[in-house]
Amino acid sequence: MKPTDSTPLLSSASRPTIMIVDDDEAIQELVNIYTLEQGFQTRSCASAEAALEEMRRSFCPIVITDVQMPGMGGLSLCRRLRHGKWPGYVYIIVMTGHDQQDGVIEALDAGADDYLHKGSPPAELHARLRVAERIVTLEQRLRRTLESKAREAASDALTSLPNRRTFDRRLNAEFKRARRFAEPISVLLIDADHFKQVNDQYGHQVGDEVLRGLATTLRENLPREYDVIARIGGEEFATILPHTSREDAALVAERLRAAVDRSAIPTAAGLLNITVSVGVGSLLNRVSTEPQTTLDVLDEADRALYESKRLGRNRVTSIPGAEPRTLLELSN
Repeated sequence: MKPTDSTPLLSSASRPTIMIVDDDEAIQELVNIYTLEQGFQTRSCASAEAALEEMRRSFCPIVITDVQMPGMGGLSLCRRLRHGKWPGYVYIIVMTGHDQQDGVIEALDAGADDYLHKGSPPAELHARLRVAERIVTLEQRLRRTLESKAREAASDALTSLPNRRTFDRRLNAEFKRARRFAEPISVLLIDADHFKQVNDQYGHQVGDEVLRGLATTLRENLPREYDVIARIGGEEFATILPHTSREDAALVAERLRAAVDRSAIPTAAGLLNITVSVGVGSLLNRVSTEPQTTLDVLDEADRALYESKRLGRNRVTSIPGAEPRTLLELSN
């Protein structure tokens, strides 16, 4: 390659970072000049081993590597990059001083995306880098789109909390883990009291604002990061409390109930107060009893929620065994 003054300087807008792998410092510097002219950020490594270490520290989506280097060669580097787990696609351009068809085929078989002779003019490298950038950018956009759609599919559109489908999946996973290690796990079912009256009096837009505010209050008052709060119905929410006994779950439930009770939610109709009723369900993990299922725990929480409603709302109820007990009774 020979430098040229006719190559226009491109915009320094955000570009994929390029890793240059070559044991020849002169080639490294020359390729670095050409890539910088196009606005790319670059990193240079003198060996394939150093390149892999650098990739693990800081990912580069485009790699330009020499074929023949001391130690691990460029083709082995291609194979290692292809078999590695990276946060995005790695576009690999192999450079060599030889111009043999067999070498091109071998490089492509090893996982290279493109092949460039070291004697090629800078314009050819520039063109190939534009192709690399286009492919890497498209892959990144596709990845972001898929991740966004996955988040949307797992979340409730109104509150941004996990939805019922995500709740069920997480509960099944946590339940299996709790059964395996004989650990407690509890579920809370939480229902907004008299929510229909909010919609009837103020309209559904204000009702949506109330639900968003309620979701925020519940999420902010869960004691641990790994506790799960989800919206599973219109005005119904549910939590998963790993490593939590029924008694401790009832205390968490009371904390949530009290936080909602003292919070005024800002809406288009002004500050509104709302209360919640809560039911507690727990995995017993007793060898002498018939193994519980997630449906058993949810049914227990649902029956406890019904009791909270029947007893006047704005309260927590736990039902250990057959006899319902309220939080007040639990504390005595």
